[in-house]
Order: sequence, then structure tokens, then C-alpha cells
Amino acid sequence: MNRNRMMEASTPHDAEPASPAHLDWATLTERALDDLSRIVGSEVAMFQTSMAVAVEAQIKNVTARLAKIAALFLGAVCILCALILLLHQWLPLWQAFALAGTAMIVTGVLISGSKVPRGT
Repeated sequence: MNRNRMMEASTPHDAEPASPAHLDWATLTERALDDLSRIVGSEVAMFQTSMAVAVEAQIKNVTARLAKIAALFLGAVCILCALILLLHQWLPLWQAFALAGTAMIVTGVLISGSKVPRGT
């Protein structure tokens, strides 16, 4: 019988239950890991929400800018056509197109040249 007690004591799963201090550490570790996983989960959820809001705002911003650029481009085309038709009253149509095209090229060169930073 003494021999059976020694065999029972040597197997860990049949040993006496863990001490209260050991259970407290296990419980604290479990709670800490549970709290940490909930914190990480909520941070990920907040990050996803903030990213969704930021992406939506950027999409609206890009859409508004594209609409503005399209309106400016179409307005410039209309003004150019009106200028050509006005010049056509005094000049042949090909000369009116040539004069308007030359004015647009000169304007483009002046605009692109003004953006170059000057050296000190």
C-alpha cells in the first residue's frame, strides 16, 4: 500500500490540487490576458472605424476636386471657343484658331515658367 501511495504522488495529474497562491496567479494571468485581448480588439475596431472615416473623407475630397477641375476645364474650352468665334468675325477661321492656339501656348509657358523656384 505504501508503494501505491508513492506512485500516486509521483504522477502530476493525480497530485493534490494546487495551492491557493498558485490558483491566484493563474487567475490573474488569465484575467490579464483576457483584458489585453479585449483592449487589442477594441483598439483594432477603433482603428478600422477611424480609417473608414478617413478614407471616406478623402474620397469625397477627391471627388470634389475632380468636379472642380472638370468645371474649370470646360469653362476654359468654352471661353476659347468664344474667343475663336469672336476673332473669326475679322479673320478667317484658320487664322483665328492659330491665334488662339498661340495665345494658349504662350500662357502655358508663362504659367509653367513662374512655378520654377529662382536661385538665391
